[in-house]
Amino acid sequence: MFYENQPVAQQEQYKRMLSIVGNLSALFSESNSSYLHYRAHENIFCKYFIAENLARRDCSADAKKNRIGIGLKTWVGNDDQKVAEFGQLRETYQSLTGYELARTIAEYRNERVRVTMNMYGIDEMIYHIVKRVPGSMMIIEHAFDSIDLANIAIIEGRGNVNNTYFTDGRHTYHFSSSKNTLYMIFDDMEVLDEFEVEIMGDPYNYLMNMVEAQIVTQVAEPTYITYSTPEIDTENRICLRLYSTRHDGTKFIAERSGLNQWNANGRTRNANEIYIPYPAEDRANTVGFFPPRDTVFNLTLPDGRTIPAKVCQADGKAIMSNPNRILGEWLLRNVFELSEGTLITYIMLERFGVDSVVFTRESDLQYSVDFSEIGTYERFYNITDIDEMDLC
Repeated sequence: MFYENQPVAQQEQYKRMLSIVGNLSALFSESNSSYLHYRAHENIFCKYFIAENLARRDCSADAKKNRIGIGLKTWVGNDDQKVAEFGQLRETYQSLTGYELARTIAEYRNERVRVTMNMYGIDEMIYHIVKRVPGSMMIIEHAFDSIDLANIAIIEGRGNVNNTYFTDGRHTYHFSSSKNTLYMIFDDMEVLDEFEVEIMGDPYNYLMNMVEAQIVTQVAEPTYITYSTPEIDTENRICLRLYSTRHDGTKFIAERSGLNQWNANGRTRNANEIYIPYPAEDRANTVGFFPPRDTVFNLTLPDGRTIPAKVCQADGKAIMSNPNRILGEWLLRNVFELSEGTLITYIMLERFGVDSVVFTRESDLQYSVDFSEIGTYERFYNITDIDEMDLC
């Protein structure tokens, strides 16, 4: 368990802040159960338990502390809750039904969890849940397991054409084909704590009186709390694609460059040689972001490891580790767990749930990189038309 192993003072501060947010529920909801937005929950959890916030990093964990990955959830009512979405992979399973569909979705789910754990240096995963009921909040933790592929069985007589229910002998899942979403029934939850939450009758008047009286109310902070959520600095962040795009919009990974540079013609190459493409359009839009070509800088990977890297190749069209096999050994062997000689394809990236990277300039010659979910590049630059994208 995670929660029970945290200092009591941190537990109390966490509950206190959840309660304060719940007091203001009438600002957002008319329910007799308190309101808690999932982003607020993520930030509160990471602040008071001094955890790393992964919620915006497009992976299977929302937080990390001491090599434990935490999936954070909050809900009211039904314990049948969403655990993954697979809309980008719809074409690969839309003709499947029954066991074949359940097995395929389970494999996709397991791959994403595995990649997250490898990428962020996580040894175990758990779900931490705040369930809201009338008058109180319950703190619950639940196993976050990979699906046992060998024991998948369809639950007959349950579901319909759009919903396939199955079990792996440990948990019950259902996949909604219409929503491309996998749900898990949280049916063996352990309540670790519960506290009362009184919903304020008129939070508007309360907040107005605070402003008019110029009262600033602060929750007492223990001196050991050092975590804060940084503001996003778009001037010091850029997004690059791990793929190329044909004129018809098809995304692909070149067989002899980028993530497959090890397969390039010419000299004998190390099996781990890769680079992150830095195409002309992105270079033109991000002038000055990286140091000059062949200038070595420090690059921190998602698991906290720092490696030397540089901009290189003709016109600076590649971001490589120095030497370039370091990045490939980490990504291809440790994260993706691919055997040497395996060509990376775009469908692989879809299964792994990543197709782009976000670089952050932390300071002079200090950078970090996160591997991001499908569609991040388009959202990052607000691209809606394929003609806006670099097709080279």
